[in-house]
Amino acid sequence: MGYYPIFVEMNGRSVLLVGGGHVALEKIGKLVQAGARVTVVAPELIAPIRAFIDRGDASWRQRRYEPGDTEGFDLVMVATDDGEVNSTVAAEARAAGIWVNAADDVRNCDFILPALAQRGTIAIAASTGGSSPALARWLRERLEEFLSDEVVALGDLLADVRRLARERDRACAATCDRTRTPPPLLCGSCPNRITPDAWQAAIDDELRALLLQGEYEAARARLVRTLGIDRPLVQP
Repeated sequence: MGYYPIFVEMNGRSVLLVGGGHVALEKIGKLVQAGARVTVVAPELIAPIRAFIDRGDASWRQRRYEPGDTEGFDLVMVATDDGEVNSTVAAEARAAGIWVNAADDVRNCDFILPALAQRGTIAIAASTGGSSPALARWLRERLEEFLSDEVVALGDLLADVRRLARERDRACAATCDRTRTPPPLLCGSCPNRITPDAWQAAIDDELRALLLQGEYEAARARLVRTLGIDRPLVQP
């Protein structure tokens, strides 16, 4: 196996989900949350999946899978306990160049789904390469403990201040003939460029303590000051 971990932009992508039971339920929620356009193919649905259909979050073809059903989809996910269905769908999808995932059936997968811990904009994935779902779940639960209010607030703070930094970068680039097409926008020798190491060093104990105390504005002011975003631009 040669799995390469990535996060894929799913907003607006069309996904075929084969199956209408509890395994399919594990898939559909995150797909809808990510903005995918989901079509479910199954003769019957459990009530929680039907709720997605009733709300208009997904569409339903009320029948068994038929040859040709994968046509036009960006991604195919199989959530049945029937190995023959898995292999049939996987073969058709692969022949069309469509990535396919078959739940708990690694041989019929072009990709596997990691255990995901997510709060706010932060997502941490863990995988055992499909070898141990129990361990993947155990890791996810430990990661959920790590995603405390402080860590979530830190993520929001860094995103907030990064927007300020990018505005400052653009102001610098507007007066410089060495500017680059973003990213990275600023040349490596620019005195106004905030290096990755500077960002890391700014996430210190005092900053985290302020966030732990709920002092978001004080933490924001400290981060802006530490990174020098509040100082006038230096002319290269």
